[in-house]
Amino acid sequence: MRSTPARPFVTADDDEDRFLPEGPRAVTVGGRDAVAWVNIQTAADATRGAVHLRFWDDGELAVHNLPSRPGFIAPTDRPGVLLVGMGKEVGTLDLETNEFVPLAAIPDDSPRTIINDGDVVPGGKAVVFGTKDTKFEGPIAHLYLFTVDDAKISVLRDGQVCSNGKVFARDAKGLVLFDIDTPTKTVARYRLDVAARAATPDGVAIDLKGEAAFPDGMRDGGNGTAIVAFYDPAIKPAGRAVRYDLATGAAVEEWTTPGAPRVTCPLLLKRPDGVKLVLTTATEGMPAADFAACPASGDLFIADTDMEACPVQEVVRFG
Repeated sequence: MRSTPARPFVTADDDEDRFLPEGPRAVTVGGRDAVAWVNIQTAADATRGAVHLRFWDDGELAVHNLPSRPGFIAPTDRPGVLLVGMGKEVGTLDLETNEFVPLAAIPDDSPRTIINDGDVVPGGKAVVFGTKDTKFEGPIAHLYLFTVDDAKISVLRDGQVCSNGKVFARDAKGLVLFDIDTPTKTVARYRLDVAARAATPDGVAIDLKGEAAFPDGMRDGGNGTAIVAFYDPAIKPAGRAVRYDLATGAAVEEWTTPGAPRVTCPLLLKRPDGVKLVLTTATEGMPAADFAACPASGDLFIADTDMEACPVQEVVRFG
């Protein structure tokens, strides 16, 4: 299997920014192309996080500090506005003013659950996202559907621990959702019916139980594949993100992140010199001795690919 090393792209200046980067997206702000990502929280006991930006034209970095912990962001059809899942709310964040406007809240008052990863359903009129148990202990998290036109949130599945990457596809039977609940070490397949607000289990697409690391974020890899980021809490010389065939579950290729074993999420994007893969990594409470052995942890990486095209990034459509 082909293995491609990634190189540093954004080096965090302090420990807070390294703690839990996740969910990179391609965005446009003020007519400038950028990569945006969330830092879910800034320390083990922190209750706040941030949205970070890195602009392509001059490398400028920007930080939008938020009042709670953001789990995911998604671009919208409103210029400079993101949809954000944060704490227990879904709302919009204006990157010009840093104003967050809540649209809906999850029906869950547990002090241990917060919104985690999510993605836009094809067509842009809905988002599927999950929550996580912040103690990573029990099946108290959920998988949710948010619909844009009515700002309604419904539970799709319960009994999850840490709901992470999501990918969508279509086949002869309709819309398919691929979903990771991290401790299961599987990519589960569901039949998603947005109108009925239902996700029906349809087996396991990728069995990752043989992996030492945990599957975290996941994004569409094009041509019936998905790229899975692996979070390895052990000291390792490099982390990994692997592209899998969703029909067979077979690994196709991998990318590595030297000095950063805790890979949290991938993003494919088109640049003038080809399709690139951006990978977020984290420290998330890594002991000082471990960080000394893995000094690139918490950085963003970028890697070359031989892809001629990458999947179109869906945007949330309010219009």
